[in-house]
Amino acid sequence: MPVRQARRRARGRGGAVRNRVAKRKSPTETSSSSESSGRTTEDSSKYTCTQSDNGIQQLTLENYTVSFTNKREVDSKPVSTGFASARTVLGKRHDVKAEPAKPAEPDVPVIRLDAVQERISKLDFERPLLIVAGAGSGKTATLCARVIEMMKSGVHPKGILVITFTNKAADELKQRILRYMQASGMLENVDIKDRGVVNSLMPSASTFHSWCYGMIMRFYRQLGMNKCPLVAAAESEHKRLMVLAKEQLEDCRRLVQCEQMLGIPGCKQKDEGEPSIYIQHTEARWNEVLRLARETTGFSIDSVGLDQDQDQDQNQRGKKTKFAEKARTTSQQVSLMRALYEHLYAVKGRRMKLLDLVENPIEFGAAFPGKDLLQGMLSFMYRAKAKGYRPQEMPQLERSVLEAYNGTLRQFDLVDFDDILDMTNQLLSDKDVLLEIRGQFPYLLVDEFQDFNRLQTQLVLKLQENVGRVTAVGDLKQSIFEFRGATCEENYHIFLEKFVDAQVEGKALGSMESLTTNYRSHKSIVDLSNILALETVDEGDEQLRRLLTPSQAVPDAPEVPVTVWSTSNIQDEARTFGLRIKAILDRGDCKASDIAVISRCINFGAYRPTGLIETELLRRGIPFVVRGGKSALKSKRMQIFMALIRLIANPNDDLAAEYCLDELVMNVGPAAVRKIKNQGINRLEKQSLFDKMTTASTNTGLLSKNARAGLQAFLADIDLWQQKQIGHVPLSELIKDIFAKYLVNVEEEDDKGKPQHTNDEDEPEGDAVLDMSMAILDSLFEAPELLPSNDDSDVSRDGPCTMGLLQAYSSHLCLLSTAAEDQGKLKKPKMPNAKSPKYEGAIVITTVHQAKGLEWKHVFLNHFIEGMFPMGFRGISKADEARALMNSQIAKQNQQAAALHYREESRLGYVAITRAKTGLYISVLEKYPVFWMEKVFDKSCSPSRFLPNIMYSAESSSKRRCY
Repeated sequence: MPVRQARRRARGRGGAVRNRVAKRKSPTETSSSSESSGRTTEDSSKYTCTQSDNGIQQLTLENYTVSFTNKREVDSKPVSTGFASARTVLGKRHDVKAEPAKPAEPDVPVIRLDAVQERISKLDFERPLLIVAGAGSGKTATLCARVIEMMKSGVHPKGILVITFTNKAADELKQRILRYMQASGMLENVDIKDRGVVNSLMPSASTFHSWCYGMIMRFYRQLGMNKCPLVAAAESEHKRLMVLAKEQLEDCRRLVQCEQMLGIPGCKQKDEGEPSIYIQHTEARWNEVLRLARETTGFSIDSVGLDQDQDQDQNQRGKKTKFAEKARTTSQQVSLMRALYEHLYAVKGRRMKLLDLVENPIEFGAAFPGKDLLQGMLSFMYRAKAKGYRPQEMPQLERSVLEAYNGTLRQFDLVDFDDILDMTNQLLSDKDVLLEIRGQFPYLLVDEFQDFNRLQTQLVLKLQENVGRVTAVGDLKQSIFEFRGATCEENYHIFLEKFVDAQVEGKALGSMESLTTNYRSHKSIVDLSNILALETVDEGDEQLRRLLTPSQAVPDAPEVPVTVWSTSNIQDEARTFGLRIKAILDRGDCKASDIAVISRCINFGAYRPTGLIETELLRRGIPFVVRGGKSALKSKRMQIFMALIRLIANPNDDLAAEYCLDELVMNVGPAAVRKIKNQGINRLEKQSLFDKMTTASTNTGLLSKNARAGLQAFLADIDLWQQKQIGHVPLSELIKDIFAKYLVNVEEEDDKGKPQHTNDEDEPEGDAVLDMSMAILDSLFEAPELLPSNDDSDVSRDGPCTMGLLQAYSSHLCLLSTAAEDQGKLKKPKMPNAKSPKYEGAIVITTVHQAKGLEWKHVFLNHFIEGMFPMGFRGISKADEARALMNSQIAKQNQQAAALHYREESRLGYVAITRAKTGLYISVLEKYPVFWMEKVFDKSCSPSRFLPNIMYSAESSSKRRCY
């Protein structure tokens, strides 16, 4: 086949799209090719820099001025910024226009808009409007005010459809619109507590997925469905569906060969593209094969034994769902068809010299290389469907996987999130449905337009093309969800072409307005973000360059310098962050919840960029939560350590005993674990699992010799720690002994529970989990109220460990581990300083993606170096590669993927910087955190391209390469 030949040639000569762009280059190599890597050459001569006597420096680029400092000294005086909030500033502006009014009651909603926001909210509702809203510019207030103005002008609220990106944003819009309606007097005679009446008077506000699913519930029969499908939202469901899709592809291959063996003419594919392996509606064809096999070869279903015990055992722990029942039925059908195929092959196929498809299954690894085949197939499917790619655009195997997955969804009456959008597009292609929906929702307002994918943008076009009553709000500079399929540049090109720049009778159909006042940050942060924003759009794209309207700070905002540190290594960076955060809290500048550490990622393979920062915060008794990934407190090694500590402190802790039994005891597998747990199951008295382990270790009739030996060794260690070390050695020595015996060679896992195979090059110097355990011990002794009070002897860090101290340490570990999980409700662990008002809440450690739309008074950015921020380009996705094999034009487009990647990374930098209100602290490492980065990137660690050379500390500037 041509595609297979192309794939082999590309891999053989190292010139395939993936191989070409995924090849990693050092910074020196990539700097020579700015077109391929997205790197731009920085001309330091365009900057000017002046320095004052107090060490504050000023960087100037055209109209932008950034005050910054490289000092590490901590100022003990409170930071009195005098910076007015948006509400205060807008209140002052309104006071200038009118006579001073009597202050409103605290519970009375008020609409506060500046002159630009108010003007934009009242622009012609019958014409398209694109609002370019920079960070902190009040876009939500403007959008909601525009909804209110529409309703004031006579537009029925139910004729207005407001669409946003997330459920949280949709709820916020609803609440804001409700408050504005109250402030405008629209609900004077309405009981606000009567939600039914209030909802009937409000416009529709939701996410696209929610609105589209409502469309499917309403028009599912037009899609050829007998009932409304359910949504398969969990990744575990997607994995199970993909497994079934793989089985069905094998089933389809065997069906075709069975028909060949029985002389049944096959069906030809009618559509374009390479022929697909997947066959829809195979039941009738299999029934015909089964009938002929019975008549001609004597095949009997009774001779096939289907194993149902395994499925029943897998579902003992959970509730049996309809999906699980149908999945088991499907698997049994596949097993039956496989048995039928093996029978026919033995009778006819081998004599016809046909390929044995059981011995030669589909080589999925040829199209989806990698250690985790199933995850690779899922990633391909997510990307392809989010981008709106058609299966016919793919090579045979990739097309077959997509069609089989979609067919499996339909078989179980399920849809995924991308299906919801695609099906709604299909519905709106029906003229009758489109006219009905346009009549119901003549006005459309969309928020976060930059984060829409291709399917969502198509929905906007279908609803409003040739109508024009659409308002889109967004900021190209804050588009950071390309990995989810967002097509921001394409979105804006389409909207500008179809709505804003479209000509009607010689006049532009729509208009574009900008919100440029940043009410969140001071001037230095705003101007630094303006400088970075220049990298977010291709220099040659004049149409999109129009969207780069620079932001401006509030005129009376004081100058607070941006702090840029040069830290020698990750330990130095973590200490610097910890000291500055503690100083900020101690001087009463803000609460703990007003501070964030924003990282490009929480997990970078086996390395945790924020792990040591967590350790420093723990050591100083500062509570924190982690968003966008697992805290180091939730890592596998830490969980094993916690289980061991809990078991030593309390042998009756069955959960800890079971975890240790599963993870640590040598030569004890699942079957042996079941035998140990089932001992004495008929006894009336309850027996702890630890006691059962002790009994089983000497029961020759229960366990094998090797299993008993492994169990005895583990129990001996527990006894050693309980009897000979507690009361004799410090707790710190006990912790070190536990790590030396059981945690040195334990492999970490990623957020999805998959092993992260590591070696010495993957870990920074020292043991991060051991350091964290010691830091937690330090924090325990900083809080006297957490120490045991009923021990016979006093406890101290360097004195002998008592059982009471061990139990206090165990409880402290569990509390901190639980509190570090941010599940919407902030837990307050008992920390040394937790009772102080200035330690209220918790520091937020988050990724940039999770930080989108939020703000903090002080923001710390770690690892601001090449390879980490921005992350290096790893090559195009499998879905894009597959399409390129079928279309040379797409292959040319993929050559720009590296440049697109670095533009996306620059937007991530813009979002990270603009989260800060007052303090922005950037750390640049002088040494890569792990050894392998020196091999991949370069021996010398290079600061991020997003940081102007001149802002880097003078003592290290000679080490920095200029790009």
